[in-house]
Amino acid sequence: MLFQERVRVTACALMLLSASASPVIAAPTQAKEHENTATLAADHGLSEAAQQYLMPYPSRSGVDGHSPRVDSAAVFIPKGKAPEGGWPVVVWAHGTVGVAGQCAPSLNERTVRDKQYLNTWLSLGYAIVAPDYAGLGSEGVHHYLNARGEAWSILDGVRAALRQFPLKNELTLVGQSQGAHAAFSSAGFQPQYAPELNIRATVLTGTPYFAIGTTAADILPPAKRDNQNAGDPKIPYIFYIYLAAADADPSLKPEDYFQDSALPLLEQAKNLCITPLTQKTMQAGLNASNTLKPAIESLLSNGINTMLYPTMHIQHPVFIGIGSADINVPTAMQLRFADAVKAAGTQAEVHVYEGLDHSGTVNPSLRDSVPFLIRADVAKKE
Repeated sequence: MLFQERVRVTACALMLLSASASPVIAAPTQAKEHENTATLAADHGLSEAAQQYLMPYPSRSGVDGHSPRVDSAAVFIPKGKAPEGGWPVVVWAHGTVGVAGQCAPSLNERTVRDKQYLNTWLSLGYAIVAPDYAGLGSEGVHHYLNARGEAWSILDGVRAALRQFPLKNELTLVGQSQGAHAAFSSAGFQPQYAPELNIRATVLTGTPYFAIGTTAADILPPAKRDNQNAGDPKIPYIFYIYLAAADADPSLKPEDYFQDSALPLLEQAKNLCITPLTQKTMQAGLNASNTLKPAIESLLSNGINTMLYPTMHIQHPVFIGIGSADINVPTAMQLRFADAVKAAGTQAEVHVYEGLDHSGTVNPSLRDSVPFLIRADVAKKE
């Protein structure tokens, strides 16, 4: 049973809010969240947490801009005595897991990589608020890479956690891959959507970058001539982008965008989470040349507005970690992102990790992102 089904009573208590809001958008109506918050299953937790919880919270759909909903997050409290004013917070935005409800991180055991990464932040004295995103562990299809959908869900999750737990409104947004997209989107939407939140820094690794004019070739560079039949681990991302678009527009037909050999796996992508979907993609040898039809360009062009960051100018420091051997989010795309962030006037610190791939960059980046955060904190207090 999905988490959403267990908290449907809370969903019914939410008030329908008007879409015609002022530039500063009011927070969703507060439900009695504490009555539904439960201890997180032990095998879904982190070893450095003293307590861990599964928290439902009221939110508003960033996809349509107004519908009330209930989303979910995991909350991890460090060991030891809380400092005066509460624990500072790392807001963890997770990478791609899928678009089906059962793929929510709070409903599953976290990867070894993510356990190591998040346990490090806990051991440094940060509480962790880890939203699942709308549609993961909650009602509806997850609209993959919808910038506003990710951001509003994350920001509402932080609001709820600050109300319920001994946390300090001293926040660091941290994200990897899709989570980097979600974290940077949250940083951009926060001044208008959640101005009361105090975000001191954003830390990113493996960040996707979409701009007007982004093409399928930017995401899926052509296969090398000697590797025409090799699978491409980015194909599942295209499947998820299509499924989100089809949920918004049921008139879309998969055969217009995908070759026959890919259609069975596209159908399975509705329910398969990222690891098994990637395994099947690689086993089938699916890549751009044998999977996509030319119309995929129009699908991406029509949907790019939902993926764009609201702004490249962020009012706090941003850390950007890039693996030089990243093929999941091509290194060239990440470098364009870093250049755009700096060109917009954002205070950005960029590190390129030679020889490291998409996943391999996450934990080694801590050697630079932790000192970055300390410096950002000192600068803010001066």
